Amino acid sequence: MNKRIKSHVLLKITGLLLILFLIVGCAGNTLPNFVISEIDWEHFDTLAENFTVAFFEGDFNRAKNMFGNDLRRALSISALQSIRTDITNQAGAFDSIININSFIVDELVVCDINLLHQTTGVLLRVAFAINDEMMGFFIIDYPKIPDFAGMSTEPIRRDGFTDHPVIIGESTNFPLAGILSIPDDHEAPVPAVIIVHGSGPSDMDGVPSALPNFPNKPFRDIADHLASNGIAVLRYDKRTHIYSARLPQGSTVWEETIEDALLATEMLRDDPRINGNLIFIIGHSLGGMLAPRIHAEGGDFAGLILLAGSPRFLLDISRDQNIDYVNANMEGQEKEDALASLTEEFWYEHVTEPIKIIPPQDAKRMLSGFGTSVYYLQDLYNHPAENYIRSVNQPFLILQGAADFQVTEERDFNLYKEIFADRTDAKFILYPGLNHLFMTSTTGTVDEYEIPGHVDNRVLTDITEWIKLNTN
Repeated sequence: MNKRIKSHVLLKITGLLLILFLIVGCAGNTLPNFVISEIDWEHFDTLAENFTVAFFEGDFNRAKNMFGNDLRRALSISALQSIRTDITNQAGAFDSIININSFIVDELVVCDINLLHQTTGVLLRVAFAINDEMMGFFIIDYPKIPDFAGMSTEPIRRDGFTDHPVIIGESTNFPLAGILSIPDDHEAPVPAVIIVHGSGPSDMDGVPSALPNFPNKPFRDIADHLASNGIAVLRYDKRTHIYSARLPQGSTVWEETIEDALLATEMLRDDPRINGNLIFIIGHSLGGMLAPRIHAEGGDFAGLILLAGSPRFLLDISRDQNIDYVNANMEGQEKEDALASLTEEFWYEHVTEPIKIIPPQDAKRMLSGFGTSVYYLQDLYNHPAENYIRSVNQPFLILQGAADFQVTEERDFNLYKEIFADRTDAKFILYPGLNHLFMTSTTGTVDEYEIPGHVDNRVLTDITEWIKLNTN
C-alpha cells in the first residue's frame, strides 16, 4: 500500500466547518486484513463492558488480565487505582453503562463506552486487537448530563424583545435547550427564523463545545438583531453538544442536525405568536449545505438563507482546504509528497471512491478522519446538496465573506451562482474583509476566530431587510 495514504492528522476544529488537514493520506482509515462484516461486534461490546465493570468495581486483577503484553507491562495495579480515583474525583461514583459504539480503526476494534456517573458522564474508549487482547484505554470526555428539570423557564426581557427558554424535542430521547426570541410591541403573528449549526458540536450561540471560553457568539448576534427588528428567532444547542456519545452507531446528518431542525420548525408552527407561513431557515456552513435538504424533508420554509455554505461534497471541500494548508505550511519534498496525495485523480481513487463502495454495514463501523463514521460521509455523498437546491422553489439569500478561507468565493460562492443562473429568486452578497464567522478577518488563519468580535452589521441588516421583503 502506498505509504502516502497511511496516516492522517486532525490539526484543528473550529466547530463551524470541520477542517481536516491530511498530511499524507486519505480521509478514512484503510481497510484491515479481515472482513469487517464478519466481526462479532456483540462479543467485543461484552469485552468492553466486562472491563468497565471490573475497573470501576476495583477488581483490577480481572481488568488487567484482559490487557495485551505491552499494556500489562505499562500499567501497574497502583496505576489503575490512580486512574480510577482521578475519574471518580471528577465525575463521581460509577453508576451504569448507557451505550457502547464500536468501530474499526486500522487493525483495532475500538469501543466507545458512554457511562453515567454520579455527577456527570464519562466517555471511555478501549481498543482491542482482533485476538481479544486489550491494547489501550483512555478518557475521551466528561459529557454533561442535561438537567432540564432544573432549567429556568422565566422569560428574560431584552432591548426590544424577550428571550423565552424552550426545550426542543422535549418528548424525545434527545431534548435540547433553546431560546425563542420574540419581538416586543409587534403585532402577532410575527415571521420567524430557525438557525442551523455548522459541523462540530456547538451550543445555541454558535460556541464550539471544545472551546467553552470562545469569545464569539455569532448565533446570538443574529438572534438579537432580528428579534429587535420584528423577527422571532429560535436557536438551540446542537444534538452533539449534549449527546455526542449517545448517538446511534453510524449516525448521519439526519440524527445530528436534520431531525432537530424539523422539530424546531414544528415548535414554531405550533406557537400562536408565530406566523407559520413565514418561517425561514438560516444555515451556517454545513448548516447552509443542509438547509435545502431540511426544507425538502418537511421544513417547508418561506425562504432559505445560506451563510458560508457550499453545494459541494464535504470531502471535495476538505481536499481544497488541505491543498491550501500544504501550500502555506510545507516546503520541499514534504510538500511535494503531500500535494501528490491531493491530486484530483489520487484523491478520487484513494478517498472518494473507497467511501462510495464500502458496504454500508461496514461503513457504519469505520471511523473517518472527520471523527464520524464513513457511513456519515456516504450519506452526504448520496444526498447531493445541489439536487436539493434545484428542487426548492422558495427564494434564497446566499452570503459569503470574501476573506473566508474555509469555503471560498471562487470554489463555492460562484458555484451557487452557476446553479441559480436561470433563476431570479436568489440574491447573492459578497462581503469584502469578512471571514467564515462574518466577522472582520485579521490573521487569515483559524486563530482569528478566537479574537473577540461580532457579526458585521451589514450582514445583519441585509438578512433583516431580505426577510421583511419576503414577508410582504
